Amino acid sequence: MKRTHFKKFFIASTAAWCFFCMSESTKAQRFIDGAHSVRVEQFNGENGNWLTTKNPDQLRKAGGLSGAILWGEKEDETGFYRYYSPKEVKGTEIRGAFEDARFVIRVPRDWNGKLVVSAPGGNASEMSNDLLFSDYVLEKGYAYASTDKGTFGGDNALVSKDDSLAEWHIRFRQLTKAAQSYLSEHYKSKLIAPQTEGAGKLVSLKHPIPTYAVGYSNGGYVVRYALEHDNEKNPLFDGGVDMAGVLWRANEPNLITSYTQIVQHAGDALYGKGKKKEKAIEGMYEAGLPRGTENYWFYSDQHKWFNTLNRYRDELDPTAKKTIPWQQYTNYDQFGLRNRSNDYIFNGYHFDKRPDYVKRTVREIENTGEIKAPLITVFGTWDAVLFPDVHAYPYEKLVKNNGSGDYRLYMIEKGAHSDALVRSEYDIQKDRQPLAPYVHQSFDLVVEWVENGQKPPRSKKIATPQNKLKVESIQNGKEIEPY
Repeated sequence: MKRTHFKKFFIASTAAWCFFCMSESTKAQRFIDGAHSVRVEQFNGENGNWLTTKNPDQLRKAGGLSGAILWGEKEDETGFYRYYSPKEVKGTEIRGAFEDARFVIRVPRDWNGKLVVSAPGGNASEMSNDLLFSDYVLEKGYAYASTDKGTFGGDNALVSKDDSLAEWHIRFRQLTKAAQSYLSEHYKSKLIAPQTEGAGKLVSLKHPIPTYAVGYSNGGYVVRYALEHDNEKNPLFDGGVDMAGVLWRANEPNLITSYTQIVQHAGDALYGKGKKKEKAIEGMYEAGLPRGTENYWFYSDQHKWFNTLNRYRDELDPTAKKTIPWQQYTNYDQFGLRNRSNDYIFNGYHFDKRPDYVKRTVREIENTGEIKAPLITVFGTWDAVLFPDVHAYPYEKLVKNNGSGDYRLYMIEKGAHSDALVRSEYDIQKDRQPLAPYVHQSFDLVVEWVENGQKPPRSKKIATPQNKLKVESIQNGKEIEPY
């Protein structure tokens, strides 16, 4: 063999050997365009190494159960212990990032050919929806993907000029496309055949993987926006579920307008006396706070209203006159109570009277209600964080005004924003309903709606069950075990 021929043979052989010896991380990175820090891990079930949070390490990454009230009886598997029962699922997990937006993609070994893409609440991590969504869909065979939306963090999450609400939508679509591409390349033998019954009707050459969008709070807003701005001719999404989603509108009540009024009245409503207290309480109701939530006002005042208002006003109205550094959004005094010395910055502030360029900033990211696929919203009547009269009912009206019948709003009686306070010290009557079991029901309903044409019940309020360890079936109103 001539030296030149040998050299070519050696180079070709070495290249082939390097490809097969290539790490799973490098291989995955080749199929996830634009991603970096990609890592692939196999979960084979050995020594509890499951893909779900039945694996203690996965549970730890998801934030654990430290913030949850474990209501019900563990031995009898009632209440929380009934619907939080992660299964033993084997499979593959890919973690990485698009610039500063971290993501996770999970594929169960028995993949069913479909995908669920998730966006978390607040500015939480890509793992924060694991107990709510990931565990539930993985056991059903779905692949699962989630993003931290590129703004992971606390009060400083939106401080950088590179971070914005608009980025959330870019990252959500980016991950969806990446996950679909990865699955199409790596799991060709498990793709659903086009034009077959059920999900096959959704499949085409340009859309090989039926995909559902799910999200909580800020993530619910992302789901709404994603379905509103999807391409009807070449869609990414086939349906969605939003749990307690935020509604952004420029010329109607929104988080900034309602929270401004709340912050202006909360001090007197909680700690005032006489007529001053009564007037402040009425101001809280006028802002949209549901009656019956009074036991939760202290918690929301301590941890939600003031810092959240600052975070989004500073992002969407950065030229407002009175502002404070983000380090002062959340401060507590020597007694562990929220320091109210900065509440004055919202005295006299009116978003409605701000210049048009401020409204234009909100219009660029506002919801339209023009959904392109079936969507179910699950919302609590006792939500003291995102008020139903501001974020739930107006969105239902917005969708209706745009002529879509592919929408359902299920209001959960005595349900609130977070299930973490169910049976907590604030749940004095021990009758607060969790939302998670209704979100799971809604996911199953939207899948049946999309794939088999089985329309779910009309929008309605779901009553509190007599047995407080159970929930009501959205489908027939009977009391059932939560799942």
